[in-house]
Amino acid sequence: MRMRLLGALGLALAASPSWAQEVFRCTAADGKVTYQQSPCPKTDEARKVDTTPANSDYDPAQRERLLKAGDEAGKRLEARAAAEEADRKRREEQRERDEQREREARAREEAREPQYIYAGPPGWRPPYPPPGPRPQPRPVPLPSGR
Repeated sequence: MRMRLLGALGLALAASPSWAQEVFRCTAADGKVTYQQSPCPKTDEARKVDTTPANSDYDPAQRERLLKAGDEAGKRLEARAAAEEADRKRREEQRERDEQREREARAREEAREPQYIYAGPPGWRPPYPPPGPRPQPRPVPLPSGR
């Protein structure tokens, strides 16, 4: 079990990209060249070395096409985001207008006096009061003594 774990860990480390490290190429006054991870002494000529692996199938034209396609996709994405934002604002404004209309209609309905139409000769009033809130019934007292 332990061997499998160590083997899997070794494969994972081998498959992962190597960590980038700085490498300095130092040339001494006598012409001796050394490579090291720390910067060269002041007396030596120093030059950084690029340790990234070379891409053997690099195609500059393909790179330009990919960059152009990426730029176009970015522009389309920005345009889509702007259109969605404008649509969201438009829907929000429409919702606010609808709510305002609803509030105004509710206020008009509450302020409106009910219209009662009575049929009869001019000056005639019905013998009953117009409809409205009904009076509350009076409580009936219970007989005492029980």
